[in-house]
Amino acid sequence: MASVASVLLLSEAEFGCEHLATQPADFLSKQNVGFRISNVLKPKYACLSCSESFLHRDRKAHTDKTGHNFFMESRSRLLFCQGCEDFVYDHSLERLRSSTSENALNVAKKRRFSESSTDDIYIKSNANRRICAKQGVRGLFNLGQTCYLNVILQTLLHDPILNTYFLGNGHQQHDCTAQDCIGCAVAEAFADFNSTDKVEGFAALSLLLASWRSSSALAGYQQQDAHEYYQFLVDKLHASTDEHEENHDKGCPCFFHKTFYGKLRSSVTCDKCGNVTRTEDPMVDLSLDVQVQAKKRAMGGGGTSFTPTLGGCLESFTSPEKLMAGVYNCSGCGGTPQKATKQLRIKKLPAILCMQLKTDNAIQRYEHTFSVSEKLEGRIDFPMSINMLPYTTNPHSRVDKSRYIYDLSSAVVHKGKLDAGHYYVYCRQGDQWVLFNDDQVTAVTEADVLNADAYLLFYNLRSLAGAPR
Repeated sequence: MASVASVLLLSEAEFGCEHLATQPADFLSKQNVGFRISNVLKPKYACLSCSESFLHRDRKAHTDKTGHNFFMESRSRLLFCQGCEDFVYDHSLERLRSSTSENALNVAKKRRFSESSTDDIYIKSNANRRICAKQGVRGLFNLGQTCYLNVILQTLLHDPILNTYFLGNGHQQHDCTAQDCIGCAVAEAFADFNSTDKVEGFAALSLLLASWRSSSALAGYQQQDAHEYYQFLVDKLHASTDEHEENHDKGCPCFFHKTFYGKLRSSVTCDKCGNVTRTEDPMVDLSLDVQVQAKKRAMGGGGTSFTPTLGGCLESFTSPEKLMAGVYNCSGCGGTPQKATKQLRIKKLPAILCMQLKTDNAIQRYEHTFSVSEKLEGRIDFPMSINMLPYTTNPHSRVDKSRYIYDLSSAVVHKGKLDAGHYYVYCRQGDQWVLFNDDQVTAVTEADVLNADAYLLFYNLRSLAGAPR
């Protein structure tokens, strides 16, 4: 798998995980001598620090209470790391695992594993980090005008929240009976992307076919809008869960609704009587009009060097807007047309926040005149982190502002004309940034990302534990 970081040291590959690597060299030999397998129907996990045994459901509570990370499974004597939540391999344990406790030391004497032994060298040279800790990345092959799908899928594949869900068997493919299930197709893509025995790019063929069968508008090899595909994908993932609610007003408890969906409040205030009408609607993204910022630049508001900003777009989005008479009928004034003021505010923020930088055109940012459509030149300034509290329904509330901090996770770019073009995406991989141009993968700097002419921006809530309700 192509690596964007330095090659791992051979000494790191000696251990099953980073948690095991921090233990003393004689940790396993001290704890495992004398351990016997219990003949029980359900496997037990013996703590290697205090020798207590636990069932699967009780293991985490013991670790939380004592800090003991390592257990031996009773049936196979495999080492389980609770910090990784997975079985891990260690060559020192292997020599004990296949023998009884009475003759384990005798076996060790007959066959020593020295630093120069063939077995030890082979393990060090071929062992890899766990899948969830991998440093590699993979591109996606373009199957014919499918760059719109590739950029959205890469965004999902590099999201830590979604990795936890799909790599943790959040969607059970084998139990799913839905026809052309998008959830199954995305789960397959996560499994394929994280396959350690493949280093080349891969094709998300199952997801493409499932998308075509689910939407006639997507079928075929014509160019599609990445933003519209994101909305389609989120909707289908939401529908793929058994516990989902079609009516968003009921408060759907499913994972995808909590992850992708927020709530937007619209308030209309009558200028005559002051009557306020409020409506709330679910949102999966914010479509921000950059023309307002561009017009300020054109009129000299801030000089010719003025660059539209994401903060400016959010301020414009949540600023009061005057409505002329005839647009709004006030119930407080007997249902008569009245001038009014409308304002949008975010009632609830999602864990993954998508923002589209748009004008009248859904594909790209263009300035429309009577005679020609011209693309707006220049990028829009956006930050690596943003505080979303000022754009909510309680912008001045005395709350922990860290609960509203979002960090940039990916930026989708569209290059080309109105009816054609190409998408590519910058994604955060650990502490680094990577440019995905279909199957071409390139390491880039943070400055490269910030200089991109972004069309879609994806931000992740920094602290899920303190997420606003």
